[in-house]
Amino acid sequence: MYDFRPWMLKRSETICNFCGDGCQMTVQRKDEDLIEVNSTLGAGRNDGDLCARGYFGYHANVHPDRLQNPLIRQADGSFAEVTWEDALERVAENFSQIKAAHGAGAIGGLITARCTNEELYAFQKFMRGVVGTPHVDSSARYGYINGVKALQRVQGTYRWTVMFEDIVEADVVLLVGTSITEANPITGLKVKQAVKKCGAKLITLETAVPAFSTVSNITTLATHHLTVLPGCFDVAVLGLIKSLVEQNLVDERTSEKATEFARIIIAEVEKISWQEIQQAVGLSSDQFHSASRTLSQAQRLVVLAGQGVLRDIGGEGIVTNLLDLLILSGHHGTQGSGLGVLAEENNEQGAIEMGVVAEYLPGPSKANNDTAQTTLSKIWGMSVPTTPGATMVEMFDRARQGSLKAMFIVGENPLESLPPDAKVSESLDALEFIVCQELYMTETAKKAHVVLPASSAVEKDGTFTNTEGHVQPVRKSIEPLGESQPDWEIFSALSVLMDSPMEYGEVKEIFKEIRGLIPQYGLLGPMAIAHVATADVVEQYLREGFKEDVHVRYALTKKISAHDGALTLVLGQSMYHSGKFSTRSKGLTQIQDSGVLSLNPEDATRIGVEEGASVRLSNGNGVVTVPVKLVDRIPPGVAWFPEHFDRELRLLFRVTVDERNHVPCWKTTQVRVDRVP
Repeated sequence: MYDFRPWMLKRSETICNFCGDGCQMTVQRKDEDLIEVNSTLGAGRNDGDLCARGYFGYHANVHPDRLQNPLIRQADGSFAEVTWEDALERVAENFSQIKAAHGAGAIGGLITARCTNEELYAFQKFMRGVVGTPHVDSSARYGYINGVKALQRVQGTYRWTVMFEDIVEADVVLLVGTSITEANPITGLKVKQAVKKCGAKLITLETAVPAFSTVSNITTLATHHLTVLPGCFDVAVLGLIKSLVEQNLVDERTSEKATEFARIIIAEVEKISWQEIQQAVGLSSDQFHSASRTLSQAQRLVVLAGQGVLRDIGGEGIVTNLLDLLILSGHHGTQGSGLGVLAEENNEQGAIEMGVVAEYLPGPSKANNDTAQTTLSKIWGMSVPTTPGATMVEMFDRARQGSLKAMFIVGENPLESLPPDAKVSESLDALEFIVCQELYMTETAKKAHVVLPASSAVEKDGTFTNTEGHVQPVRKSIEPLGESQPDWEIFSALSVLMDSPMEYGEVKEIFKEIRGLIPQYGLLGPMAIAHVATADVVEQYLREGFKEDVHVRYALTKKISAHDGALTLVLGQSMYHSGKFSTRSKGLTQIQDSGVLSLNPEDATRIGVEEGASVRLSNGNGVVTVPVKLVDRIPPGVAWFPEHFDRELRLLFRVTVDERNHVPCWKTTQVRVDRVP
């Protein structure tokens, strides 16, 4: 009658690997079969709460399509299973030959931010120390890098100066481009708790509009909601700052302490007219005035910025302006107030801190920092590259140009993360040698010469760092499937074959090495520890640092407006999925297994379509037909589609690369929408 009794199950406490919230969960297994996931009330940063992905997404780790053996591409293009020895020797031999013929700079590395801190650290150590290349990057490049750089620039810390508890205890919470319920659902619960239980006032600068339905919508709780279309968050933030200035709400202490800072920013926003702002975002000065008055009256103000900001052109500048808003309102550096940038993937913060981006070494320290280079060389016993590294976008460019000959791609799938316009396929085809270390045979892995099977998050130990900067232990629940191995063990084995061994007996040894480089990684516990802004850095920013690009950040950029009946097509995150990984979970695909275009009923009436009908999306890049559903929370003029099922729709988009941080931006485009007869 029963498949198992409760006492027959073994339990492991670990951390969810779907988003940046870093929720603790309990994985239950019988033998080597995953049975269920649950949580304990009051446990972890999530207080025992879990979203649908946390509860039902675990099957993605053990899907039947998992890679379980090393593969080598044959002459006819097919893949053959080989032993680990053969696969690793092939990789080591090719990397060594390419390095000897073209230099270490002819090899690049790209890794997903879903790996553990230990694996991220070991990867960049392998690439920089063993291979000798400076070209190392990760999926933090898709936008999170913008937020971290702004934090470090203004306040000298690359982490939040607030914690989840500060969200709950805030008087006012400001959300800017977060889609928080879908992207960071447990952080969203903290916001709801602040509003519903603690009486906080909520200001939302979001694309979704207040509408009650079976799906939660954070904007329905807002004291002040300002509907901001994708790509216009920079203008909306300028509107808030201008309103603060015009109503004489700039903090007197800021005006006295940072006179020139306040004077120049006031002068910049005075150049912008309300008519220009309203034309760009469709919002009146009265809407901004009421929101800024509420904001200025707060004792404790928490600002959260999400993917709508981080993945936009000039994302670092928008986050910097939000920090300016905190400074001007007198909230920056005060108890319980601060800004948090929300990570989409579970360990994007860890990726930055482990130095898995071109600009940073572990710490993070700037890659051109002589002291950091010397320290790493001493600890590793290997020389560290001193030349600048190429970012992900630059590596693909160099591949097409012929200067990059090989890539080591771990857990990343750029062919499905970027549209055809990015020319990733052409870049990969131009490479002489590609190694993919993966859970599945992705579209990118299909182009590899060697495919190495990695272990999933439930099959290994390590740590994740959540979006607020809290380091938490990840514990193995089941043994690795087939012959798959944890990523760090593969890097270690390759280093031995390349005559620069970085041997570790267990993952704890890597963590110990990390602790020696980054002191704050020495503390693990149930509570996060908020960082404190560095006074000298803040002072320098207020005195000189802000001038570097103030005219650019406070310029009203020209926006592309819809015309001839076109709509703004947005690719966004669903509540039930995270990237493409979760689409392999049977528990989640039973809820949502395909994409449907969401339209506002007004637009649907104008186009002449009803629920369940199909429409044709077209622009200069292509034509795609998709089914439609009517959703009140989608504002008129916008069409929304889940990015997890965007395989066909990607051809409609073009990539624009942010000049400052080389973030590839492409999640919005203009399309004509026509009814399919």
